[in-house]
Order: sequence, then structure tokens, then C-alpha cells
Amino acid sequence: MASPETTGKIDEGRSVDLLAVLRASGVLPSAQVDQLQARVQAGQLPADAIELAHRLVRDDTLTEYQANRLLKKKPHGLAFGKYVILEKLGAGAMGRVYKARHMLMGRNVALKIIAPEISGNQRGIGRFRREMQLVGRLDHPNVVRAFDADQVGRTLFIVMEFVQGQTLGQFVRREGPLPVLDVISYAAQAARGLDHAHSQGIVHRDVKPSNLLLGDDGRVRVLDLGLGVLVEPDPVSGFMTADGIAVGTIDYMSPEQALGSEVDGRSDIYSLGCTIFHLITGQHVFIGETKVDRMLARVGSQPRQLTELVHDLPAGMGQVMNRFLARDPVNRFQSAADAADALDRLLETAPFAGQTQKLGVASVRTQNLASDQALTTSEYDAEGSSEQFEEAWGWPSELALGMASRPVLSLLLMFAVLSLAFGLGLFVGLKWRG
Repeated sequence: MASPETTGKIDEGRSVDLLAVLRASGVLPSAQVDQLQARVQAGQLPADAIELAHRLVRDDTLTEYQANRLLKKKPHGLAFGKYVILEKLGAGAMGRVYKARHMLMGRNVALKIIAPEISGNQRGIGRFRREMQLVGRLDHPNVVRAFDADQVGRTLFIVMEFVQGQTLGQFVRREGPLPVLDVISYAAQAARGLDHAHSQGIVHRDVKPSNLLLGDDGRVRVLDLGLGVLVEPDPVSGFMTADGIAVGTIDYMSPEQALGSEVDGRSDIYSLGCTIFHLITGQHVFIGETKVDRMLARVGSQPRQLTELVHDLPAGMGQVMNRFLARDPVNRFQSAADAADALDRLLETAPFAGQTQKLGVASVRTQNLASDQALTTSEYDAEGSSEQFEEAWGWPSELALGMASRPVLSLLLMFAVLSLAFGLGLFVGLKWRG
């Protein structure tokens, strides 16, 4: 899924009997722990807990995450059902995600442990079981596949394919706004995945950058399908009190979702439009000091136009975004497949098609991002080169740049200068001979 959360340090636990804690954890078979114990006694492995932990990590016997947990005397939970936890990948309102390995098959997976407040709710458990039956039918290259879903004690979990990569949310936080054509390509892939889910009766309800995974293979996959129904909105409040859980995340949710109305696949299309806007600009569609302000804005105001913040967009992208972000679902794309087709057409007709680093980030004019984040496509774009040339040379540069942009005028001016030079030379020559 995403990159593991590791500290790079193993610095606690000198008073820990590491092998005893390791045995209690269930991470390794008892026979293997016995072998390690014998090697320590024979002096082949260090007896010091920290030194031994470093050695086991270096030998790939333990992961850094496992070693740190064991040194802190926290072995509980490292063995979870049929799986051994390897690394922590992330955490959110819906639960925690780990990289894990199936004990028997040796296959690495992404293991999502559902939050206790959901697992402890009987209605939530019922919804989880029903939704996982639908999720099990999903099989699409732009969807993270689910292998298993079950319950250990009172804890619900879902097992998904492990994909090396990072979410688009992580990517934009690190890099700033992304190239326009890249975003269009990512969004088209996500729309294809959403269309497959919608065809199986699943509405995501929480489409946002952190739920779109960009694999190292360049493919985008939709995360957390089927988990959006596990927590219901507060029936007493007109606003959704569980922001970021089942009812969506405020800055990406559709107006009908914000009002607590019934939603269908067109709500996901709206959220994907908000995601596109954020990935390209680094800003949200609606601005406001508080979440309530932004919620009210998406219900009662028109969205900001992408064309007001970004220039050099592919022709027709403004109209495409208007259909993504239409307040009334009737005016949006009526299916995610239609949205994907529209995005694909933008790619086919855009300048520099196939060279997705040529257009986009250098054109974004944002107030909340440092200027050094704006030039990621090339060292300088044409406009930037002109500005630096003018700053260095003053009025001569203005004259040179003006001539370069007016070739006919330049030829006439050059002819006049040469004529003047010839006349002056002739005059000086005649005077010198005289």
C-alpha cells in the first residue's frame, strides 16, 4: 500500500529478555526461537538485547517495526490470526493498516484492522459482512483487491493486496501541485475503478487523494471500497459528525452527501472532481475558515473555477470540471465510465500528449505554496526565462525580446541600422580621402 512508517532507530530495551518476548509474540515458530537461543548461548549472536535486535533485523529475521515493539515489551498483536504484522503503513478514522505476511503461504498483504468503535457496534458488524460480500466480487486493475475479510475475537479486519507505492495524498503533500496531464491520467484510471465498483453496487463515499494509491508500476488503484457504509451519519444533525469516516471528508464530499441525502455513484464523481482540483492546485475547491464554512459553501455556493487558478489547461478542461462539480447530480457525468472517457479525450487532444511532465505545475498560481514548488517540470519555462533575462540586462533585454516576438519589425529595423552604418561609413571614407 503506502510506505512503511519506520523510525530508523532501535534504541530501547537493554533490560528486556528479547528472545522470551519474541517467543510470546508468536512472530516466529518456537523451534526457530530455540535455534536463536542456542546461537546466543554459543556466542554466535550477541546477548545484549539491542545488539541482538539489530542483528536480527540485519539478517531479515525481524523487521524494524517488530524489533521496536519487542524491545518495548509489546508483543501483543504482532501475530494476528493467520498473519504476522511486518510494518505499520498508516492509520485513519476507519482503522489501522499494516503490511503483513500470511504465516502459511508466505504472501505479503495489506491488513486493515477496523476501528474498535465500528467493530463493537452490532449494526456495524452486520454492514461489514454484507459489504465485504460485494467487495469480494471486485476484480479490476484500478481497484485494490480484497483477499479476505474476517473477525478475530471482537476485531474486524480486511486483507487486501499489498501494492508498493504511495497515495496521491502523500505525493501532493511532498511534491506540491502535480502536472495537469498526470492528474488527468490518474483521475481517468480512478474513474475506471470506481465504475467497476458502481457496477457491483458499491458507492465509495470517501473518494479523496489519500484513497487513491499510485503504485510503483504507475497504475492508480482505488482504496477502501466498501468501507464507506460502516458508520452512519448522526440522524440528529444536518451535518455529518463523523468527518473522514463513513460519510466522507468535508473538502471532497458532494452537496447531497453534506446534506445527509441518499447518494449514488454520481456523488463519487463529484468527490473525484474535488480531488482533481486539489491535486492540480494544492487548494480545495471551497475555502473557509472552518469545516462548517466549507460545508455550507459547497451546499450553497458555486465552486471555484480551475481556469481561474491555472493557465495552459487542455482545451475543454473547464467544461469537464464543471460537469464533475455540478451541484445537481443530474448535471454531472451520469457514470464514472463517462467521466473516464471525457478525461481520456482531454489527454488525446492536449498538447504534449504522452509527455505528462510538460504541462501543469509550472502554470499553477497558488498563494499557499512556496514558489520553489511551482517549477518541477523543467528548470525554467519560457515565461520564467524571459523574466530572468530582463532582470539581468534591463532595457537591452526588453528590446531583444521585443524584436524576437516581432520578426517583420526586426528585419526593417536591421535594414535601417545597416543603411545608416553604410551611409556613415561612406561619408567618413569620402571625408578621409578629401
